[in-house]
Amino acid sequence: MIAIGALGGSGTRAIAEVLIHSGIYMGDDLNGPNDNLIFTRLFKNPDWYRKSSDSQKQKRMSLFENYMRFNKLSLQELNELYLASKSNPTFHSTSKFYLRVVKKLFSKGKNTDNWGWKEPNTHIYMNELLDFFDELKYVHVLRNGLDMAFSNNKQQLNNWGWKYNIRLDGKESDNELAVKQFDYWIESTKDVLEKSKKYSNRFLLINHTNFCNQPKIEIDKLLEFAGINLSISEKEELYRIPKNTGSNNRYKNKDLSIFESEKIEYVKKLGFEI
Repeated sequence: MIAIGALGGSGTRAIAEVLIHSGIYMGDDLNGPNDNLIFTRLFKNPDWYRKSSDSQKQKRMSLFENYMRFNKLSLQELNELYLASKSNPTFHSTSKFYLRVVKKLFSKGKNTDNWGWKEPNTHIYMNELLDFFDELKYVHVLRNGLDMAFSNNKQQLNNWGWKYNIRLDGKESDNELAVKQFDYWIESTKDVLEKSKKYSNRFLLINHTNFCNQPKIEIDKLLEFAGINLSISEKEELYRIPKNTGSNNRYKNKDLSIFESEKIEYVKKLGFEI
């Protein structure tokens, strides 16, 4: 059982693709980037996160497991998924989705041991998930923070910046947004790394630059962490998946003087060349 999280836009799609091609079931409701949209509906909701109790979070985790692992929901779980979807301001669900999940009530069920998911917001619930799922292993994808500062994907900054006292007023200039996005990358990374100390053998940090430049080393590391054994020919197919889409090193065309020097040093400390 394995989950992938990151700051949105960190290159998690290819890592999910590696796991899917390795035989891990990642869900039946995925978008183009391979995000598990059931997880999105249940958990990508800052208001619910703030107000929900530990038992309410665990209730949804159990629901998520039944959907993913057993392909079956009770009437109570179906209602919970419906309410979660309808009340989620970050994601719109269509009537087609609701009709499809009703079938989970009548499903014969199954038992899928090799399952997992990819959804960037997973890291927000890292402690809760690793405590709830004893067998879960978590992969956190880390992309160069300076590249992420200039990413157009600022969903997490908007949704979760308040967790690190980073707030938007909607009047920020492009440079001010880049600074706040960079601060979010730093603080969320520090948070994940601090939490990981409790789960050392169940946590894997993947450097996205290394994943693109040294796919054999990084994919072998991922497969070993996930406990997946493949033939050499099967691995060779996986090594072709990572690609540099051109967004790496975009910071080199930007003015880095807007960032504090000690924060740039933190990026270097995490193994990124600048």
